[in-house]
Formats: sequence, C-alpha cells, structure tokens
Amino acid sequence: MKLARAFWLIILSCYLILSPGRSFILAGVPEPDNQDSPLPAVTSSQPVKISGFAQLVYTGQKDPVDTFSVRRARLSLEARILKKLNFKVQSDLTRSPVLLDALAEVLLAEKFNLRAGQFLVPFSLESTTSAGRLLTVNRSRAVDLLAPGRDNGAAGRDLGLAIFGRFSIFQYTLGLVNGAGINKKDDNSHKDFAGRLLASPGGGLNLGISVYKGRKFDTAASTNLTRNRLGLEVSWDWRLFHLRAEYIEARDDLAEKFGWYVLSAFDLKPDRYQLVLRAEAFRPDRNLPGQRTEVYTAGANWLLNPASKLQANFEYHRQETGPGHSVLLLHLQVGF
Repeated sequence: MKLARAFWLIILSCYLILSPGRSFILAGVPEPDNQDSPLPAVTSSQPVKISGFAQLVYTGQKDPVDTFSVRRARLSLEARILKKLNFKVQSDLTRSPVLLDALAEVLLAEKFNLRAGQFLVPFSLESTTSAGRLLTVNRSRAVDLLAPGRDNGAAGRDLGLAIFGRFSIFQYTLGLVNGAGINKKDDNSHKDFAGRLLASPGGGLNLGISVYKGRKFDTAASTNLTRNRLGLEVSWDWRLFHLRAEYIEARDDLAEKFGWYVLSAFDLKPDRYQLVLRAEAFRPDRNLPGQRTEVYTAGANWLLNPASKLQANFEYHRQETGPGHSVLLLHLQVGF
C-alpha cells in the first residue's frame, strides 16, 4: 500500500509540474473558463531544477521477518531567483509528507555566503551526503546515531542560519541552529553551534573536522543537558579506488559515546559497476562494558544513470555480548 501510494504521488506530482497544460498551477492563476484561451506561460531568466527519486528496499533477515519497504520518495525544487539568490525546497512523500529542506542562499562572494532556513547541519561527510548518492544502502551506525540532526531522527537537518565559503584549499560552513530537529521550534533558550572545515590539498585527498556544541532539553528533569559532538573525516579518490573514513565522539550529559567506519570502493567500470567494503563500530557509552557493536558490509552497485541505481549489500552484525546476525539488503533507486 505504501509503495503504491508513494509511486502514484510521484507520478502525479511530476505530471502536474511538467505538463504544459498545467502551467496555471505553478503560476497560481485560476484555470480560465474558455479552454481555447492561451494559458499564461511560466518563464524565468534564471535556471530552475526539478528532481526526485524513490527508493524501494528489500530487507532479508530472520528476526524480524523479511520485508519490502519504500524508504524514501523525494521531490525537490531548486531555483536561482535572482543573480545572487538561490532557493531550495524538498519534501519526502513517505513521511505523510514532511518538509526536509526550505532554504535560501545569498551568494556574496567565493569566500563568504549566507544560508538561512531548514538545511543539513554542517557536520560529517556521510551525514551531509545525499541519501541518493551513498555508496551503501545504509549509513554507518556512528553517523546515524551520533551526527547532529540524525541522532534525533531529523534526517540530518535543522532550522537556523549559516555562513559558508571557500578560500585557497579550504572550505568552511559555520552555523547556529535550534537543535530541536526539522519543522520544530527551539525547546530552550540556547542556540547550538555547528561547524565543518574541509581541506583539499590535492590528489583527490580531502581532510575534514566537524564540531557541534549544543544543549538538549530534558523534559523529565526540566533542565538542559550537554549535547556535544566532534568528528574527523578523510576521503580519497584515486583512479578507480575510493576511500572514506570517519570518527565521531559525542557527549550527551554524562554519557560518552563514539563510533567510526572505514569504507573502500573499487570501480569495475567507472560510472557503471562498483564493489564496496565497509567496517564500522559503535559504542553508546564508553564507561559501560559490553556495549560495543560492529557491522561488516560487503556490497555491489550497478549505476543505471546519475540518479538511478541498484545496490546489493550483505551486513554482518556482531555484538560484544550476544549472538551475531546477518542482513541482506536489495535496494532499487529510480530518479530523475
């Protein structure tokens, strides 16, 4: 039912947006009574981009039972409203729906620009990578459970203001966000700081550091608790070989958490066939024994076009205490 609903919503949305006979909908002009009258055209001197994708996933495991699911069905609109003003809005139709992105960017200079609205929190390589461009079906547990905006189920996003730019070999993004998640007002009087600095010395090598300093309101204790994060990252692309690695440590009140992953990929045929291996570990409290979880992933990617792909992943989960288990993931993404 969910698959059919998401599929027809995407088809209907694309039809309404792209059909020449529906220009009045985008323009906000009522449909004229005289069907022979020409409809007002929607024109723009600046580029407008409409994109979207849907993801169908099969999860094969013993407990819980294997299942098909529609993980994401997203539509995005990006436009250059003015010469130095960008706008983006994105929604996920599988979430009833939910607004993911609603942001504006003022492009002042290469070294200094402004972003305001709801956007990806500037933290972590994998967290700021679009779900449609991941090399594996799932994000690493370290990123999913520790990265700001993902640790609270907000798809890596928050509401706020940021500055960003590039100078020499460095790229930076610094921002202040609510810290409460998407489509939510702040739940305390503090604004959280998020920053990411990336250095690209050359040869396909990128080194990065991310910092997050914030507060989280605890309704049970009626007080604000510490919510701090530190992340280190490295990526390297050399010919047919790709390397990604991250380490994240977090402090939530008295709990000290950490996690890491190392991912390597090899292109059998560039932009077509790819093999992927990943090892990762996560510990929700370094001061408590028996908390460590490790996941090992082996996968293959078939890239159909820049927005569509077929992925197969085999995951083996091993806990410090207790038996391990395996999961088979088949992932089809169709996009435009």
